[in-house]
Amino acid sequence: MKDGQTNTVFVLCFPGQNCGGLVQGPNGTIESPGFPHGYPNYANCTWIIITGERNRIQLSFHTFALEEDFDILSVYDGQPQQGNLKVR
Repeated sequence: MKDGQTNTVFVLCFPGQNCGGLVQGPNGTIESPGFPHGYPNYANCTWIIITGERNRIQLSFHTFALEEDFDILSVYDGQPQQGNLKVR
């Protein structure tokens, strides 16, 4: 990571298949695999959002649905570890 950049790890967890990516710059879009249709069973998606130092990251959900008791959305400020968890 370059000096002056920070990262937030946005984790949309569906245990199993890996997916995700890197979002860098002033804005971007994150979609689950197969969007707008259903995502595959056991998907495990991790997106890393990189922005300049002192910039804020705003997440806006236009369409959002999780399978109750199975899917989890977690947002971390930094590496995905307990001390960096912001919301789950």
